Amino acid sequence: MTQIIKAEVIKDLDSLPFPDYEPFDVEDMLDKHSEDTRLLYRYSRPYPRPFVIVASRSCPFNCSFCVHRPREIPYRARSVENIMAEIKVMYERYKFNILMIDDELFAVNNKRLRAFSEAVLEGKESFGWDFDWMFQTHASAKLDLETLNLARKAGCYLFSYGLESASPIVLKSMNKKIEVPQVIEAMKLAHQTNIGFAANLIFGDIKETLETWAESLAFWMRYGQRDFIFLANLMPYPGSKLFNDMRSYGAFPDKKYYYEHIDEGAVNMSTMLPHIFENILRLTVELERSWLFAASMLDVRNEAEDSQNGITIYKLWGTCPYCGEESMYRQGYASHVTEFSLGTGCTHCNRRIKVEVR
Repeated sequence: MTQIIKAEVIKDLDSLPFPDYEPFDVEDMLDKHSEDTRLLYRYSRPYPRPFVIVASRSCPFNCSFCVHRPREIPYRARSVENIMAEIKVMYERYKFNILMIDDELFAVNNKRLRAFSEAVLEGKESFGWDFDWMFQTHASAKLDLETLNLARKAGCYLFSYGLESASPIVLKSMNKKIEVPQVIEAMKLAHQTNIGFAANLIFGDIKETLETWAESLAFWMRYGQRDFIFLANLMPYPGSKLFNDMRSYGAFPDKKYYYEHIDEGAVNMSTMLPHIFENILRLTVELERSWLFAASMLDVRNEAEDSQNGITIYKLWGTCPYCGEESMYRQGYASHVTEFSLGTGCTHCNRRIKVEVR
């Protein structure tokens, strides 16, 4: 019988040493491969050097699709002083210009976000730091306008909420502990402070129906034009309550089977007939892929910056249809391509836009 050894939960995260990234050739990643993650992250600068920091571990919530079990592994956060010490070391070493706070829940309340923002402002003044940053949070944080204005002043350009669905029925099934009006209020605050707002809508929960799916798509149609609300199917990863529930229904014999078949298509966990589920999912994927309803930048012009290995890097300029400011972007395409588009955001007001070259 295999013996399962549980790792000790480290309570004092400040006691840990800072990560050593040198074995991973991080300089080469920053110099050459930052563009590879553009599909996952929207960059605020045309020549990005994105860097990741983790300021907490686990999560105090217990969503059905998440692998965390907060009763077994409690939420723990590093002190702001400790985070700033790591930022100072890493900035001096790597000169990044975008900082992604990769916590599942960074800003648990206004107090923590204010303390972090004030410390970043002090670091920029004292050490000449020059970077923008983004973070993730939950509706329970109840961020206010004053705090978000301070964050914006400190360089915050985007924050994301764990939305997942716009249907109260599905949100309850997911144990999300969130209400849609809270998300709408956060969007309004983001617009007032010129910070980008991001969230995901993930479809296919056990309680999902055509009606609940339509609720979420209707929300996306109304709010997804300006804000970064992404669409995807729900994944029942092993370790989550959702996986255990589906396994009890006979969907998966074990974890090994799930991972061996993970790339064979979305799992229909709802009561919808398979062909209906597949058709509505296909429509959803196309809406996500096409950025169909995102506003296009005005007066777009482009210039080839560099070409090698069959790829041409273009500089793209355009005027934001929301704030009227011009931004410059960079993107690589196959050299024979003459028409292309780039899904991105305005670097001034941080609204969702696309740059089209025809």
